[in-house]
Amino acid sequence: MPAFRYVAGVAVLAGAYYLAAKVSYDLGFAGPVAAVVWLPAGVAIAFLSIAGPRFWPGVLIGDLLANNYSELPLGSALGQTAGNMLEVLVAALLIRRLTARGSPLDSLTDLGRLLAAIAAGTAISATIGPLSLLAGGVISASHLVTVARTWWLGDAAGALIVIPFALAWYQPPPESWTRGRALEAIAMLAAVAGMSEIAFRSARPLAYLVFPALGWAGLRFGRRGATLAIAIAVGFAVGNTTHYHGPFVFHSIPVSVLNTQLYIAVAALSTLSLAALVFERERFAKRLDASRHRLVHASDTERRRLEHNLHDGAQQRLTALAIRLGLSAERARAADQPNAAAFAEAEEQVVIAVDELREIAQGIHPAALTSGGLERAIRSVARRSSVPITLVDIPSARFDDTTEATVYYVFSEALTNAQKHARASSIRVRAITTTGALHLEITDDGVGGATEGSGRGLTGLRDRVEAVGGSFSVESPIGRGTRVAATIPTATNGSQL
Repeated sequence: MPAFRYVAGVAVLAGAYYLAAKVSYDLGFAGPVAAVVWLPAGVAIAFLSIAGPRFWPGVLIGDLLANNYSELPLGSALGQTAGNMLEVLVAALLIRRLTARGSPLDSLTDLGRLLAAIAAGTAISATIGPLSLLAGGVISASHLVTVARTWWLGDAAGALIVIPFALAWYQPPPESWTRGRALEAIAMLAAVAGMSEIAFRSARPLAYLVFPALGWAGLRFGRRGATLAIAIAVGFAVGNTTHYHGPFVFHSIPVSVLNTQLYIAVAALSTLSLAALVFERERFAKRLDASRHRLVHASDTERRRLEHNLHDGAQQRLTALAIRLGLSAERARAADQPNAAAFAEAEEQVVIAVDELREIAQGIHPAALTSGGLERAIRSVARRSSVPITLVDIPSARFDDTTEATVYYVFSEALTNAQKHARASSIRVRAITTTGALHLEITDDGVGGATEGSGRGLTGLRDRVEAVGGSFSVESPIGRGTRVAATIPTATNGSQL
């Protein structure tokens, strides 16, 4: 079975190489320097980069089949094939080193390295091939530089089209698209095709009319959308130009070829760079969100640890001290000692300290939230509120610790702001659950005018909510009260209170 797969792989590569060569010939001008884009270079490099260099015989077979030995001396044809083989192997080995660390399309740095690998590999063929033609008398020395330049740009253009496309699409997509997303993708591709057709059906300088659509592809659809859009745009450009339509058609074939190749390079590089930049920013944003989530989780864990230590440590010792002082005061009064009042006063102060410490511990992480869940904790705070509170649809289900802590602190901070600053006469709290989220809304009838930059804790609430992947908003028109809304992702524990 492994031997069969290897032979099949070699055969597939040889066939793909040969077909790509035929397409490239069909998209060429008639003349000695007519290769606008050489797709077999991209096909071969992409195949060996993904499947491995052991399939190199497929490149050799495909290249030997594609050469026209009736028009080339045998030595020139063999030299050309040798250059093509070295081109593919060098570029593929360099790209494989890049792909071992991830897709080279995911960052500007790795994209630059991918381009360097393509440039190095194609330069080998663009050097050996023209020299072989010169040695065989196919071209003159005066045409050597022009042929080498066209050869190099043609191979590089083919590689720029095929290699990123293969690297972006050879793995299954990570997620399915919604209907709206699919319709947007269709609209984007239609825009690329339509603008390309308009630009290359006119002799006017409209070639770069398609660039906004290419930018759309890179911004909204990443490397997959970018590579597909590039392929469509290049297809229209090369097809129309080689059929003598569009702004790149000149009396000089080398000039037409050069302008088309430069267009391909600019379109591909700009679109791929934009897609890589977008991916880098999204990856950075995800890492930042994950870091903020870890910080919030660590903060909540530390809050619970402090509450536990205060309850089991300082509170217990102070309570024991208050009991001992009370006993000492009773013994002193029984013995009619003058220090009995001092013992009693000390006992009162220790009891006050215990109560204050209990309140601090409750503020760090309320026991009601740990033992009774979100509903019990909210109702407990509401009962102690100095402003009447109406509770609507408070869920009785238990959620994960992060969700419950986030909702509780949003509720507590918003309630504190309403009591201290809003001069409200009533507060309404509503909490509803949907699939995967809890929506909290706190509304008061106070003076309004609250802003996130006013130093009232709203900015901290936004940071906390967004750190767990939620959303936060404040509406507070002057004289019309304040509405604080938060949506927090949930993970239900499944228990009901």
